[in-house]
Amino acid sequence: MLKSLENIYGLKRSNSKYDGLVCTFDLDKTYLDTRFESLRKLVRIPFEKAEEKRNIPGVAAVVRELRRGPGGQHPPVPIYFISGSPEGMHKVVTEKLKLDGVGFDGILFKNWRAAVKKFQFKKIIDKIGFKLAALIYARSVFPLKSQELLFGDDSEYDATIYSLYSDIVAGALEDYEVLTILKKWNVAPDEMDLIAHNLKKLKESGHKPRDAVQRIFIHLEQKTSAHLHTTLSDKVVPTQNYFQTAVILYKMDAITRPGLFRIISDMIRNYQFGVNEFTSSTEDLLRRGLIDRGEARKLLKNVYKGNPLALPRRIISDLRSDFIRTLDTFSRVPDTIMPPMRRDSDKNLSLVERYLRFSPTRHV
Repeated sequence: MLKSLENIYGLKRSNSKYDGLVCTFDLDKTYLDTRFESLRKLVRIPFEKAEEKRNIPGVAAVVRELRRGPGGQHPPVPIYFISGSPEGMHKVVTEKLKLDGVGFDGILFKNWRAAVKKFQFKKIIDKIGFKLAALIYARSVFPLKSQELLFGDDSEYDATIYSLYSDIVAGALEDYEVLTILKKWNVAPDEMDLIAHNLKKLKESGHKPRDAVQRIFIHLEQKTSAHLHTTLSDKVVPTQNYFQTAVILYKMDAITRPGLFRIISDMIRNYQFGVNEFTSSTEDLLRRGLIDRGEARKLLKNVYKGNPLALPRRIISDLRSDFIRTLDTFSRVPDTIMPPMRRDSDKNLSLVERYLRFSPTRHV
């Protein structure tokens, strides 16, 4: 795995002055609508053609807009993918991303062959050690001032892995504490050795502990409760769909307003994202306090004024009507009593204790 990491990330520190975003996406169930709940579906994955692979609705448009960045003369935003699929998938996944018009800087695949040779079949499914090792190595070669956005889903442990990584980068955990947590989580010994090596490399790279991870987006592909994923970090943002993700990214200035409308248009035209989905998704953002009523009204005004989506006037009229009804409902609820998106962590537990208390649970 170390050789693969060096091939993908090894030369990126050269642009040391870059202080913008670096985006890392999980591939399966975050970008690709990959199904591997049974052995039969797992075996079929390597044999699918690029045109047979399906996206999660709206994700390709989100990646394209993130790649463009805030506009102007900024360089393309670095985009990376981490996949638990076998290395033999590189060609077909690369072709799929090209079909989607998605630019990227690297894809890391899992070495299934080595796991099978050693009869370590559990490592094919479990991804904690694999992902964490990759993230730590990448941070050791990314530009020192770069910020990170991480994207995953709720089918496995992405929120937990990304939260742990964020705390490592911020210097909130000592190396021995990280390894103690991973041992409790039954991470394979050879993966723990690699993580220990990469933690050492991170320190030697000149990295100084800082809050480099801005947000952790978790696509609720399995429709699990949003609160289930927010207990370990207040950076975790669970979203029901990529419209919600796009709204938060726009609010963060990670994508432009035209970019937001291109994403919405893509979801409407290609994935039947209708008026009901638009309004219910916005209502959910309001309920969780991810946007306020003023931001919701501004979004509606921008959508309606000038019809930037080039949609039929009837659809725009229905959209506006449902949206106003949603805002009217929330106008009777003071902002101060809206439920917070995240729960407060148990203040009687240390950070290490909270991770040790967590038991990784698969949702597939």
